[in-house]
Amino acid sequence: MTLKNRNELKSLFNSNTRLSVTHFHDLITSLLNKKEDKFHGVWKAGQTYQKGDVVYYQGALWEMDEKEICAKDGEEPDKNQKWKSRLLKLEQNVDTIQQDLQALRKEFTEYKQQMDLRWTQLLKYLTLLSVGIVIALTWLFGSGISQLWQS
Repeated sequence: MTLKNRNELKSLFNSNTRLSVTHFHDLITSLLNKKEDKFHGVWKAGQTYQKGDVVYYQGALWEMDEKEICAKDGEEPDKNQKWKSRLLKLEQNVDTIQQDLQALRKEFTEYKQQMDLRWTQLLKYLTLLSVGIVIALTWLFGSGISQLWQS
């Protein structure tokens, strides 16, 4: 069963459609159930948390890893080993990808500079080669004409 977003669910009520059991089933399964999902909202000092409880703290979701604690000031989720961030690993992966992209951008820039330099050198060599060919052809043509005059 796929979860529906709030706008899809709201549209059912706005369009004056007759709601079916399926619609209510979708609504119920799409909502966050604080009890089943063990979501306790914003972390609060003095509240008791148990293993698997999830709180929101400083823009991230944190899950209790220990059996049970009574939260105290100074033991916030980001300062305490008893909590694990549900987003920390994702954030670390994003940071790694960003670092890789920066390294690739730097390597690409260096490669582009090298290719521009090689292209410039190739154009110089082609110019010199063209001048050399013109001189050789002029010399051959001049030799041919002088041979004709001497014969």
